Amino acid sequence: MSHFLVGLTNDSPSTKPPVYKQYHHVQYDKDLPPSATGSVSFPPSGKKYRYLIIQKKFDHNQAICIAEVKVYVRGIHAFRIAI
Repeated sequence: MSHFLVGLTNDSPSTKPPVYKQYHHVQYDKDLPPSATGSVSFPPSGKKYRYLIIQKKFDHNQAICIAEVKVYVRGIHAFRIAI
């Protein structure tokens, strides 16, 4: 996988589906092969966000398969999601 966005928002994805690039985001442009680990950092901000979005724009019907996402807040492990 490559060229995907990692975004932050306060809008619940269950009530307002995320629109590509319409939230605070960072672009990941490196190649991330299967079973590899990638890292994305946001610039420091005083804002707080509730939801993490990982999104990619596809030309055809395709899905993203992510085994695990770890979120760190200023160096502290905040929560972990296994998908």
